[in-house]
Amino acid sequence: MPIQDYIEKAKSVLDKNWTGEYTVPSVHLYPHQWNWDSGFIAIGYSRYNMERAVKEILHLFDAQWENGMLPQIVFNKKALGKYFPEPDFWRTDLSPYAPKNHLTSGITMPPIHGYTVLKMFENAREKDRLIPFLKLIYPKLIKLHEYLYLERNPDDNGLIYIRHPWESGMDNSPMWDPILERIDITKVKIPEFQRKDDKIIDPEQRPKDIDYKRYIYLVDIFRKNRYDEKKIFQECPFLAVDPLFNSILCASNEALVQIAEIIDEDYKKPEEWFLMTARAVRDNLFSSEKKIFFAYDYIEKKLIEVETAAGFMPLFGGIASTQQALKLYEKLNSLSFCRLGEKNCFAIPNYDKKKKDFSSFNYWRGPIWININWMLYQGLLRYKFKQKAEHLEITVMELPMRFGFYEYFDSFTGKGYGTKDFSWTAALFIDLAYDMYEKGRKEWETRSIGKSIILNINGEHIPVEDEEEIKRDFYCLTEKIIKNFSKNGSVDYDRIRLSPEYKLYQNTVSKFANKDILKFKSEDEEKAFWINLYNMLVIDSIIRLNIRNSVKEVDGFFSNIKYRINGKDYSLDDIREILRKFNDKRVPFALVKGTNSSPPLRFFKRKNINRLLEIAARDFIRSPEVIVLPEDNRILISELFRWNDYYFKNKDDIIQFIKKYVKDDIKKDFLNKNDDIELRYLLYDWTLNG
Repeated sequence: MPIQDYIEKAKSVLDKNWTGEYTVPSVHLYPHQWNWDSGFIAIGYSRYNMERAVKEILHLFDAQWENGMLPQIVFNKKALGKYFPEPDFWRTDLSPYAPKNHLTSGITMPPIHGYTVLKMFENAREKDRLIPFLKLIYPKLIKLHEYLYLERNPDDNGLIYIRHPWESGMDNSPMWDPILERIDITKVKIPEFQRKDDKIIDPEQRPKDIDYKRYIYLVDIFRKNRYDEKKIFQECPFLAVDPLFNSILCASNEALVQIAEIIDEDYKKPEEWFLMTARAVRDNLFSSEKKIFFAYDYIEKKLIEVETAAGFMPLFGGIASTQQALKLYEKLNSLSFCRLGEKNCFAIPNYDKKKKDFSSFNYWRGPIWININWMLYQGLLRYKFKQKAEHLEITVMELPMRFGFYEYFDSFTGKGYGTKDFSWTAALFIDLAYDMYEKGRKEWETRSIGKSIILNINGEHIPVEDEEEIKRDFYCLTEKIIKNFSKNGSVDYDRIRLSPEYKLYQNTVSKFANKDILKFKSEDEEKAFWINLYNMLVIDSIIRLNIRNSVKEVDGFFSNIKYRINGKDYSLDDIREILRKFNDKRVPFALVKGTNSSPPLRFFKRKNINRLLEIAARDFIRSPEVIVLPEDNRILISELFRWNDYYFKNKDDIIQFIKKYVKDDIKKDFLNKNDDIELRYLLYDWTLNG
């Protein structure tokens, strides 16, 4: 496995941060247990060490408050003095609800934990053994959500407010500036304090001192009110409805419904919560004009129109309507947040990079965070934006592979910032790496079709009209099928099966069986015909043979299923041989094998086939099927290069081809200067692309 070395590095990060009971975010800066960090960390552990994943969650929930609140930090008594603020400042002992057996902070964080527990179950190899854990943790998860809906839901509409920027997880995000700036630090009393984070990490990468003064002012309000939610609500100047917090809550509500079904509990309550919050976020926080969800200032009763990555999180929570999702994608895939194919741009930055106060290196004011991109990846997959999802997938994996397992990364150069050896970066890398590995290693039950099958022959004589008209029909119907039933690399085979276009296509392609019916006027026309025919033969074969999971289900898929063309029978392998005569290295990246590792399905027009082949090759090189790692002197590449050694006869052929299409300047320099590059092949994912 070519990424196994990096998986081991990620595991060593988690080992370094493991205390025996839980995992700290990083021994270098964060010496305690953090709330949502542990949720992400447990997802990574569940891929290879379920015992640790369970311990991680149980230790966190052992510190749950009696009112259900899950604290932001569970402090390690043996590590006190290394972080600020710590228990002596929080004074949560003033609250009758604070746990007696743990020292904690007095705020919460985004409730990812229901989602985490479901992922743990899905990743478990022995699911029955995890059932007792599900039964133990489920009432604690319900209690957490009840706290949010009883104490943080003032209008009883499902919009949950936060009372401190730290509760959003995005501490100094620009979306909190309008609220925080109303706190005039010259007119309020702020307790004395001494920061420690900016002594360990470059202060330019951290929140400013004025931010911390406001953060501490809010904490002082909480402790003066003995953490009484009703009193805090009356006095606190920071009350905000966060789209990220509410979206994660929705994802966990949805997960609780599924967990309840697994352990035979009533799921009515989490289902009602999901529907209520999803509807409220969808109806109240979306800006159709700006194409993004905004936070809401509960005190001023207005949207905070600041565009951050939090505004895309309703994709993760399953909140966005279809029309909202399309608008979100338009904004997400723009120059504001890194467009597909954009030069020197990594994944989704946390803030609109066209804004004047954008920073590519300052904490939550612009850099790339792995957890945010991991959640957006899940959301994009959910809404079938496959190509953009793959772009985020490769970034979540590439950044730590190239620059190390840092806390966050520069939006333009990829350089790691914050603390090194960051746990959720390692854990979420492991999650995606295992997912890639398991797809590539999956075995399929194979059935034989015996001798060759000719799909466009049904025993009837099909009268032939004008040759040009038949070709026009073929191109027209092929284009319609691909345009109507293929999106972002995913193909809807069931809808194609039922469509009138497919019925007409079958009739048209049967006419090609006649001898000497096809003649080509140019090389470009012939190339376009055979590429489109290859891709349509794959689609036709998958539908006609009722393939549900992988083309690997059928023995001889590429050699024994054929079309009769001009009186001769051609399999998919035969068509590949025909296309070799054009000696065009871009062709393999236009042929779709009906798999997740294939290039996305496209229609290739005769008139502009060269431009379309350029796009196909470029997009493939910039997909997760090619990972260029200059820092390790290595390139991870798709098996397609090995299978097309007719075009790529040696390592230099491959490197020169890749170099033509990479957009990152560092990668270009690496490919230009380095003669001793190591090539490794990625596992090929044979799962059906639909």
